[in-house]
Amino acid sequence: MASSSSTTKGISSYLPADTYNSLPKGDGEVIFLHTMIRSMDLKKTMGFFEAIGLQETRRKESENGRFTLVFMASSPGAPEIEITYNWDPEVFAEPSRSMGHLAYAVDDIYGLCASLQDKGVTILRPPRDGRMAFIKSPDGISVELLQKGTPLEPQEPWVSMSNTGTW
Repeated sequence: MASSSSTTKGISSYLPADTYNSLPKGDGEVIFLHTMIRSMDLKKTMGFFEAIGLQETRRKESENGRFTLVFMASSPGAPEIEITYNWDPEVFAEPSRSMGHLAYAVDDIYGLCASLQDKGVTILRPPRDGRMAFIKSPDGISVELLQKGTPLEPQEPWVSMSNTGTW
C-alpha cells in the first residue's frame, strides 16, 4: 500500500498526495479509497460528521463543474467519506435501503450520543445495550455507532428510550 509523509497536510496518510494516480500497478492489491455521499447543505453535513469525530482531510472546488468535494476521516490514514456538494440546488430522493449505512467505532457510545443530542441530532436507535446506536445525517444517510471493545453496562436514559423513525 502506498504511503505519504506524516508531514503531508490535507490528505489521509494511507494515500499519496495525488490520491490514486501514483499508486503502484501490477501488485494485484485493491485499495479502498472512499464512500461518496451527496449533501444539500455542505456546512450542515460537515457539522454532523464533525460532531461524530471526523475531520476534513482534503477539499477540491471546481468552478467549471460547480461543485465542492470534501473528504473527511476519523484520523489521518482512516477510510474517508467524500461529501459531494453541487452548487446548483438539487432535490434528492430518499436514500435507498440498498445504501445501508456508514459505521464508526467509538470510545464512549453513551457520551457521544449525549453530545450528539445536545447538538440536535436525533438518536434513532438508542444504545440500550451499551453497544450500538443509529443516527442519520442531515441528508438522510444512516450512521451506525458501535462501542469499541466490550459493550458498556446498560444505563438510563438509554435503556428506556424507544426507537424513533427508521435507520
